[in-house]
Amino acid sequence: MKPLIGLTGYYLDQSETGKNRQRGLPGQDMAMFSYDYARSIERAGGIPVMLPILEPSSIGKLLERLDGLLFAGGADVNPLHYGEAPKAYLGSVEEERDTFELLLAGQALLRDMPIFGICRGLQILNVAQGGSLYQDLQQEMGPEHFHAHEQYRKWQATHTVRISPQSRLYQAVGQSELMVNSYHHQGIKLLGNGFAATAHSADGVIEAIESQTHRFVVAVQWHPEMMSEKHPLQQQLFDSFIRQVRNRCNVPA
Repeated sequence: MKPLIGLTGYYLDQSETGKNRQRGLPGQDMAMFSYDYARSIERAGGIPVMLPILEPSSIGKLLERLDGLLFAGGADVNPLHYGEAPKAYLGSVEEERDTFELLLAGQALLRDMPIFGICRGLQILNVAQGGSLYQDLQQEMGPEHFHAHEQYRKWQATHTVRISPQSRLYQAVGQSELMVNSYHHQGIKLLGNGFAATAHSADGVIEAIESQTHRFVVAVQWHPEMMSEKHPLQQQLFDSFIRQVRNRCNVPA
């Protein structure tokens, strides 16, 4: 049997739907996700399952039915969740999604589930473990720390990351440097408890983290799902994740 992978998605509230919007009716809220994630999971041998925002009492039952989790990209994490006041340069936030994903991450980590985080997913995992974020890299680290390269195609690499040779990330791609795309304006400030930084960009921004206390919790700051169809090394991140899920569940390939 193919493992079931829970996939978090974007939350659209009623201000983003309805009249003069592309989807829905006035007053509706919706969930959505990018097929890039789903295709990358499916190519690796998993079955993606999109997760709606649930009541806290349902999260445990949900996790009993899943074999792994992928925390996807999206809006900024509300800085109130890591003890900071929001700054003028903070982007949009989705409180419903933040609350759900922080609870989801906390319970999944307690269960030692295999987890892969991407962009916001890295940030939410870091915050769930007591870490913090730069609300904007350029504003708080300096103008040379620009990582939101939105003028490029989704699959185009724009900078190099250097990977620790002792990391699971290195095991997945088999090399110490990797060209990646980049669409984030936030990044890790203080590492969460139990995490180690396993990749950095040339300007010192943390580009990947891994848990030192769980069997497989890996997260990256770039978007491998956007590159995986054209760049096999990026697909190998998903392949590695699904192998770990299979090993945990004793599911043959």
